[in-house]
Amino acid sequence: MRIFSRLGSISAIALTLAAPQALADIKGPDVWAAYVAYYEATGAQVIGTPETAGGVTEVVDPTLLYRFPFGFATIRVVLPTVTFTDQSDGTVAMSYPATFDVTVEADVPDQGSGTGIFTVTQDNYVGSAAGDPDAVVISYAADGLQLGLKELTFPDSDDLSFQGQILSEGYGGTSTIAIGEDFVTVTGDTVARPADLAYVMEFPSGDLMTQTGEYGQAAYQTEMSLPKGGTSLFALSKALTDGAFVRVTSQIDSNSSNAVTTIGGQVLSDQTTNTGSSVTEFSVSADGLHVASEVGESSFDVLMPDMIPVPIEGVLAAATATYTFPLLPRDTAQNIVLKLGLTDLTLSEDLWAMFDPAAEMPRDPASLNIDIIGSVVSEIDWLDFANLEAQLDQPVPPITPEEITINDLSISAVGASAQGSGAFTLDLTDLETFDGFPRPEGAANLAVSGANALLDRLTNLGLIGPDEAGMARLGMGFIARSTGADSFETAVEVNAEGQVFVNGQRMR
Repeated sequence: MRIFSRLGSISAIALTLAAPQALADIKGPDVWAAYVAYYEATGAQVIGTPETAGGVTEVVDPTLLYRFPFGFATIRVVLPTVTFTDQSDGTVAMSYPATFDVTVEADVPDQGSGTGIFTVTQDNYVGSAAGDPDAVVISYAADGLQLGLKELTFPDSDDLSFQGQILSEGYGGTSTIAIGEDFVTVTGDTVARPADLAYVMEFPSGDLMTQTGEYGQAAYQTEMSLPKGGTSLFALSKALTDGAFVRVTSQIDSNSSNAVTTIGGQVLSDQTTNTGSSVTEFSVSADGLHVASEVGESSFDVLMPDMIPVPIEGVLAAATATYTFPLLPRDTAQNIVLKLGLTDLTLSEDLWAMFDPAAEMPRDPASLNIDIIGSVVSEIDWLDFANLEAQLDQPVPPITPEEITINDLSISAVGASAQGSGAFTLDLTDLETFDGFPRPEGAANLAVSGANALLDRLTNLGLIGPDEAGMARLGMGFIARSTGADSFETAVEVNAEGQVFVNGQRMR
């Protein structure tokens, strides 16, 4: 699967980059120069000389060479021959062979070398460029796309057989490469139409791994600004500080896949997943790392006959996740976000019956929600890879929370539920009141329902003993107050003097 993901990225480099059309006079060498500026901004050395004759510019087998620091690895990507033809209206037509190879070679000292050759076939590819040399606008489309693995070699791979391909209904989009004094900025909108995937991996023993998949239409909006000429992996922090960034938003229709592993002629695992439509945001900038995703109704069916006698089947109504965290050190507070939501997870009756044949537990759908925001003062440069371990290994924690707000912390399953919320500020100047931890001030509440009934069911199932259930009830009675039939609530408050109150009673 990773191979085809990387192939998609390589094909995108070779065939795309986009935004709105503009009218200006542009020539083939200008378009190639824009591509070179972009490739170099990604850290590549570009090998390939354009040859121009009679308004036609051709670059034969352009190659991208990436060298990683300290000789860690070298990657060489050979792209297809591209032809730029000047048009009478001031635009440039772009063309590739109908079928071409993309070669990726990797060399890792002391580990060996590997090569992957991928064959790309496009139906009715049309590409054009407009704009001016400092802002080249590229449009592209194809009615069909086929990606296949032609050759794969790596150390000890002589006896390994791998075959696979992706068949797509095509793609289309536009992109703009803007070349500034210090940065190369690329904006693009691309639509990849539905595609099918299949691969088979056969090991020398005859064992097999296979996967098939059907993937819905995907739309991507990309914006990135990279230092002109590229930057070292050890200068990423400076690049972000100076204004570099990457932002990607995607909208993907539902998809399905099936993966089977066979050993000795017997099925070890057979996994089928159906994933609902999703929306994802990803960004990296001086403000930090941000990832947010929402996925619609999804299902899974996993069969592992040697481990579990029944299939593991379930349906999840929806899932959400958001993560925001600073990457660069600052003296002032930076925002953090941690959100995770799982809505209405249901499991099959066969799976329930395996460990609860008497139906002691309610089969209610389970849900989980975590919604925490806050701010921290961070002294860590997460992109300073050479010194990251030393930064983390300090007597005083290099990350200090300043404010924490629990908007929601809740779970519901098997007839019981718990929900909490609260907010605290932390005084970074007071490390004495709570023995080295910044003094908190604020309040939190926790409400629990169905806890006693759950303890009874766990006892009946033999998962816990009567003594353990009794201790749990004693603990609840100590910190919680009853609010109804099998419902409890706990309120915790920490005041400005560092005094701690639980349900109005001073505990510290």
